[in-house]
Amino acid sequence: MALAARSLRARPAARPRCAAPLPRARRARLQVNALFGGGQGGGGNPFDMKNLMESVKKAQALVQTETARVQSELAATEFEGYDEEETVRVTMSGNQEPRGVEITQAAMDLGAEECSKRTTDAMRDAHRKSVAGMKEKMRDLAKNLGIPNPGALNM
Repeated sequence: MALAARSLRARPAARPRCAAPLPRARRARLQVNALFGGGQGGGGNPFDMKNLMESVKKAQALVQTETARVQSELAATEFEGYDEEETVRVTMSGNQEPRGVEITQAAMDLGAEECSKRTTDAMRDAHRKSVAGMKEKMRDLAKNLGIPNPGALNM
């Protein structure tokens, strides 16, 4: 019984043994560089905010330059649309801006209503061609910028 009573007695918790603290001179200094690079400037850290922002600015400048180039090319490009009998010709820019309409005497002789119908057909044809040209230019722009699947963007 004495043995059983002895094992049931509360024992004080054992304290973990620790080595004596190191003197200040020998302590390693902990430096966290994970998010902001610790002012080191690079070092291959993918989360280095300074380099990340510079990369974003460069990419933004490239996109703006390429977009401006494509817009000026589209503005300078002209698309012609015709009615079925080619009696009306409509010229439209790559930005879908109407540039001109030419109506032959043969279309005028058919009357105002028929002439209007043919002009509308020619405008639709020019617009369709202009939109197709714009989509092609935008696909090329997306490829130049490294967008992996421009078709997914409905271009």
